[in-house]
Amino acid sequence: MRKTTRLVAILVCVLLTVCVTGAFAGGGKESSSGGAKTLRIAVILKTLSSPYWQTVLGGAKDAGKAFGVEISEFGPPTEDGVEEQVNMVQNAIQNKFDAIVFSPCQPPAAIAVLNQAKAAGIPVVVIDTPMPDDYSTDNYVTYIGSNNYQIGVMGAKEMLKVLPKGGKVLVLEGAPGNPSMTQRADGAEKTLKDAGITIVDRQPAYSDRERAYQVMQNVLQNTDVDGVWGSNDDQAEGALRALTQKGKKAYVVGVDGNTSAKESVRDGGLFATVAQSADQMGYLGVQYAIDAVNGKAVNKKIDAPTPVITKDNVAQYLK
Repeated sequence: MRKTTRLVAILVCVLLTVCVTGAFAGGGKESSSGGAKTLRIAVILKTLSSPYWQTVLGGAKDAGKAFGVEISEFGPPTEDGVEEQVNMVQNAIQNKFDAIVFSPCQPPAAIAVLNQAKAAGIPVVVIDTPMPDDYSTDNYVTYIGSNNYQIGVMGAKEMLKVLPKGGKVLVLEGAPGNPSMTQRADGAEKTLKDAGITIVDRQPAYSDRERAYQVMQNVLQNTDVDGVWGSNDDQAEGALRALTQKGKKAYVVGVDGNTSAKESVRDGGLFATVAQSADQMGYLGVQYAIDAVNGKAVNKKIDAPTPVITKDNVAQYLK
């Protein structure tokens, strides 16, 4: 009887040792097959509240499904939530995500936290908005995005096809310190000015429809406009709503190629939108983050296409 009791006790000890060892050996979350752990990728965007960023997130989630990784999404309520976003990156580092896909609200404010990610051995893929030119590309995996200045040039050139000589244009940019929005507005403003167009005002609308609507209302109290440049589609559509309510006509151009913007172009609302490959940015961000975790080489700059969508070609983009 004693021998039997002792044998049972030994077997219990062995089983407990195996269980505890197994629990600590794997570290991360194991796959359902019991093999290698499932990679955890934090996708931290400027906000999750706009159609554009939802499209980016959709692409990231598609990549998560395709490559069998776990995607966790984060973003502040609005694009000017700089401190909140930095805290989200810090939390992702503390929670030991395997990689981060990141679009900084204000790149200079993100330098310290990207340095922390590098020190923690967590690769970061930057999308949509680049880090400052003097920040070393060795501190992140790659940048995936558009040439934002050229987007402004392309949209302005489309406007110049229809604007009257010496016409008046309002330029809307995003939150101050958001380089992608500023560069778009810079490209549009210079191109329009060089063609003899008067810029009646240039104001931040914080990438938000309601703020753009309010700015447009205020401008219309003092002057009419022939055109409006919106550095994203939400701003363009907000400005268009204010114009429509006042019974005013103007050529309004946005950026992103959101579904609602394309439908507006089709229906004669917006004049054009310069589309970004938002879903591809999200998808490729996750794909290259996985490559970095696995030690694969990645190019330091990956360009995204930016077609100009007008009433003449919008049908092919709404399929």
